[in-house]
Amino acid sequence: TIDVEDVNRLVRDENAVLIDAMPAEGAGPDPKTGAWRLSRKREHIPGSVWLPDVGKGELSAAMDDYFRTNLARLTEGDRSRAVIIYCLADCWMGWNAAKRAASYGYTRLYWLPEGTDGWRDWEGTLVPAVPVPLPPAK
Repeated sequence: TIDVEDVNRLVRDENAVLIDAMPAEGAGPDPKTGAWRLSRKREHIPGSVWLPDVGKGELSAAMDDYFRTNLARLTEGDRSRAVIIYCLADCWMGWNAAKRAASYGYTRLYWLPEGTDGWRDWEGTLVPAVPVPLPPAK
């Protein structure tokens, strides 16, 4: 687990990847376009990438591939690159996503348990989040 000072240091000194694992509220991804149909907006830590639903208990094959593919893209294939995963305070989606990433072979994983709630309380700066779309269904 890490705190805000660790997040700032890891991003600044080690080019850590920030992943927001907050579940999307709404109708889920559009099967034709892959775009998330949201009923509620989200704000997250600047520089983060929102990969909704990757911290759920079980993932469909499509969601598992979505998480694997995006992790590889964001880390440029370097499984030893620092990756920080979070959600909200008292939300286990970040923890679950970090455990899942470890099962994929990623070795430098960090969980920010206070998530955006703690970040807002400590730093005050959140930015609008846009979820990464899924590949369209074939």
